[in-house]
Amino acid sequence: MEGMNNRERTMAVFEHRRPDRLLWQPRLHHWYDVNKARGTLPREYEGFDLLAIYDDLDASPRAYHYFNDTVKVVEGEGVKLQRKVDESYIYTKYVTPKGSLTQIERRTEYGTASLRISYFLKGVRDFEVLKYILRNQSFIFDKDLYDEMERLLGERSEPLITVPWGSIQRFFIVYMGFQRGVIALWKHRKEVEDLLMVFDENDDERFALIRKTPFRIVNFGDNIDEGLCSPPLFEKYMIPYYKRRTRELHQAGKYCTSHWDGKIKRLLPYFPETGLDALECVPPIPQGNVTLEELKEALRGKVLIDGIPATHFLPHISDGELRRFVIRLLDTFSPNIIVGISDMLPPDGSIEKVRMVGGIIREYGIK
Repeated sequence: MEGMNNRERTMAVFEHRRPDRLLWQPRLHHWYDVNKARGTLPREYEGFDLLAIYDDLDASPRAYHYFNDTVKVVEGEGVKLQRKVDESYIYTKYVTPKGSLTQIERRTEYGTASLRISYFLKGVRDFEVLKYILRNQSFIFDKDLYDEMERLLGERSEPLITVPWGSIQRFFIVYMGFQRGVIALWKHRKEVEDLLMVFDENDDERFALIRKTPFRIVNFGDNIDEGLCSPPLFEKYMIPYYKRRTRELHQAGKYCTSHWDGKIKRLLPYFPETGLDALECVPPIPQGNVTLEELKEALRGKVLIDGIPATHFLPHISDGELRRFVIRLLDTFSPNIIVGISDMLPPDGSIEKVRMVGGIIREYGIK
């Protein structure tokens, strides 16, 4: 089909129809936010908003950056969520009839991102407080915001939403941290698994709502890395989670992707069991630990989203080396690919390399 727009190209890839050409969808938000904050945007982009830069590059934005806020969490009666921000830190506190939980995040140098340095769960004694919070939450879909974002993006991108980390990943990444979380899992497995069941109950309502929304693609924002979620943990906790939720979403006519942005070589053999339709942000060697050939074999014809290591956009990689990698990526995965950067363009990455890759993709066509 000739003359497709980016929404049509996206759905053609997921539906395994032939798009008119491949889609170039680099994630530029972090690059833009940092360079804007420190006053180092390229001169030609001074005064541009991010969508104007995407248009100039003939590239597509990843839509979950615009649509994630359309599903909102409503705290239950008796739960107060307090937040305080200063120049260096973000303080978040839940106050409930069962007790309080606090989290501290350190803001990055330019205030564009943050890192958890103190987690909500300090010990097993805090589990009951978190259970109370989760059991009393509800979710709403903001259709007005969805419509607003759809008008804003137009034909640039297919609407897409990311659901938060699932199961054991949420326990480690959001609530307890890896070190304390692993110790708790070792010493208090029953209590941890009881808490994971409450995560599932909380997710039941979230996914029931998402199944009714207009989104045709749902992304699992799980940040999978085999160093944090080893094969035994992945097999025990993540595979049942993926199987259940992908089955529910498929029954609602939706496609499922997941954000596996770490080292995943030992986890790839499990991919066919997950029910996922695509993997997002997998970094190949040298940034990750998988080759393109290993990734293709594991995907078995499913879709790859992204695929170019972010490190290839830094100064030490020549334009020629980047070009050769992109051609090899396209030869390996076309047409089952939405090309992007694994994971995102670094603040000191070259925007001219982004432009160059877009040109390579247009010249390549579809094979």
